[in-house]
Amino acid sequence: MPKKQKKIVLKESKFVNFTPIDKSVEAALYYGFNSAKQSQTNKEDIQKANSLKESWVRNCQGLPWISSQDFIEERIALLREYAEKNMSSLPQPVMIAYESNSRKERGKTSFNLEVIGTQRSIAEALLIKAATAILEDNGYKNITLEINSIGDKESLNKFSKDLTNYFKKSLNELSAHCRQNFKKDPFYVLSCNTCECTKTKEGAPTSISCLSDASRLHFKEVLEYVEIMGIPFEINNFLVPDKKYCSQTIFEIKNAENKKEVLAIGFRYDGLTQKLGIKKEIPGAGIKIILKKKTNAKKISKLPKPQAFYIQLGDEAKHRSLEVIEMLRKEKIYVYQMLGRDKFGSQFSLAEKMKVPYVIIMGKKNF
Repeated sequence: MPKKQKKIVLKESKFVNFTPIDKSVEAALYYGFNSAKQSQTNKEDIQKANSLKESWVRNCQGLPWISSQDFIEERIALLREYAEKNMSSLPQPVMIAYESNSRKERGKTSFNLEVIGTQRSIAEALLIKAATAILEDNGYKNITLEINSIGDKESLNKFSKDLTNYFKKSLNELSAHCRQNFKKDPFYVLSCNTCECTKTKEGAPTSISCLSDASRLHFKEVLEYVEIMGIPFEINNFLVPDKKYCSQTIFEIKNAENKKEVLAIGFRYDGLTQKLGIKKEIPGAGIKIILKKKTNAKKISKLPKPQAFYIQLGDEAKHRSLEVIEMLRKEKIYVYQMLGRDKFGSQFSLAEKMKVPYVIIMGKKNF
């Protein structure tokens, strides 16, 4: 074991306002997330959130956190700040962790993790792994993952069309409540759990069956990461988000002992910037984690000095990378990494800039 390490303070950046973060989410820092203040929501952000909210259906059970006004406002403010501060000039992806101000349950607090600037499946893998590590650190030892994908624009259009055609033939079998909601968005019928609708929706088309080749490959890669991480999971065909601002993968982490208890929910929001009037597309994915509020919770503003920079080469090494980082985390060994990159040269150049004493290289390269 290494000797007691020197501490380094998280430095202020012109791009991200680093701030101390609750010790309960310390694991996120080991996975490469930087603690930051939540982006300030302005009037324009609220107006844009309202414009997206116009057709939301609030009566179906649905996804409670995603359907809250402040939840989408957080993402809009974050993407605006990313564009305004030219955060695309930073090493990508940009990964941040911050305490959320969105609607909270009594006695609980919420934290968001965001991976912005990459469309790759490693983003979802990092979010899921960091979230499960945080939950385990907070006493949740038996968790499960429910996951689904609505794919890209091409996939979504096909799914919406197939779903609409299916429910049109079965409208009389739906509750009056769902018949009204169907007119606004057929997705919300899938979230209804009334006895009248459950049987009808069982035969509905699935979003996975409508995925384009690119979206199918992306979802396959996410599932490969989950399997390698050893996280119990199931594909939930009825887990669908609001298509106005979500895309590709959506997932919930639940307490396996009480599946009604949702501990975290995450999704991709590629394409949202186009609806916000931001010219450059900014891919992103995020997760919200709900934890029991602790009195006198300690804050983290320092981490062990990085002892090494971790470099991975090849798909197999990348898939195993999260296992390696977890082993090092449990030993309180902090390493830099850039799993969002594949090329050795770009990873090594970052290692040189960080001036760490050691480089860990995993994988193989054909010369």
